[in-house]
Amino acid sequence: MLFLDLEFYVPVDDRNKRRSSLIVNPALPEHILLGGCFFSKMLKDSIPRNAKLDGFWIWDYGNETELLNAIKSRFEQEWQKIKQEGVWILGKPLEDLVLCGSGISRFDIPALYCRGVHRQIESPSVLFDLFLKTKQIDLANVGCFLFPDDLTLYPKTTREMAGRLRTVESKASSKGVWDAYDQKDYDYIENRTEGELRTVFQIYNKIQERIRSLPRAR
Repeated sequence: MLFLDLEFYVPVDDRNKRRSSLIVNPALPEHILLGGCFFSKMLKDSIPRNAKLDGFWIWDYGNETELLNAIKSRFEQEWQKIKQEGVWILGKPLEDLVLCGSGISRFDIPALYCRGVHRQIESPSVLFDLFLKTKQIDLANVGCFLFPDDLTLYPKTTREMAGRLRTVESKASSKGVWDAYDQKDYDYIENRTEGELRTVFQIYNKIQERIRSLPRAR
């Protein structure tokens, strides 16, 4: 199981161009992947209190292509682990890599596919298998049940879920990342992203606790 949180860069001229709440568009050549934080565990294991995160950053690899190749290798390794894990869920063997994050089904995973195709790190069909055939636990969707005061099924933000669960939430506007990249403040970006992923851990754990407290079906 792989947890992740990615950061992208939007050029100054594109920051006021949008048709939705999401400004970045990874299909545009200059909307590049800056990197992200990753954490792996066995599906049924707990997340350690001080889990060690792995950072993959463009400033460490020199360019986006090398960064994407490193992330591609990480995904390939995670797929290999699935074959060795031997987990069964509801009477079925686990065959697919499971990902977890907030908003990853809307953005992070499709974005990795887009940038991989753009940089031609592998054929589109191979990248589809690698990134888009994963099974994704998107907490933005899972967290809908935390809001019985509004029965509309609609994805929730990290901030909304953290507030409902009384969890400290470190996520700020992505514009802070873009400005930090312009200023070469890479430590800020790395620390911010690590904080975001640790917030995801807290939300994941608390949602799991809520589910465990539900009456068992007979």
